[in-house]
Amino acid sequence: MSKLCTCLNFVCHRPAKLPKVKTEAEKALSAVNSLESLEILGKLLYNAAVQPKEEKFRKIKLSNNKIKQTITDVPEALNLLLTWGWERETSEGEEFLAIPVGKYVSMKDVRLIEDQKNEARKQAHKETVAALRAKA
Repeated sequence: MSKLCTCLNFVCHRPAKLPKVKTEAEKALSAVNSLESLEILGKLLYNAAVQPKEEKFRKIKLSNNKIKQTITDVPEALNLLLTWGWERETSEGEEFLAIPVGKYVSMKDVRLIEDQKNEARKQAHKETVAALRAKA
């Protein structure tokens, strides 16, 4: 039964709540399930958002072992950064991901990462509980 209200002698329907349409970046983020990758992505984006003019926070060296394990070797994490506008660059034989000049990371992006980390933690907890119950 739809809820109706009477407004100035005529009947109107309350507006329907439309489902939120995810952006390409939000879709790419939801594909990242690795908590370790999300932790590193959160740190990288936070640093880039807080100190946007600091060049060292605007580049990610892809040959770094931790970056390789958590981003380069995790296609969803790498795709996320590329979707958010990071670009591949090569300098002196080293491959980087860099934020293009004129583009900045916002705290909204950092909060999206935090939300996804919380979802990944909840999912990991559910899986742990299910495994423990299966053993019992």
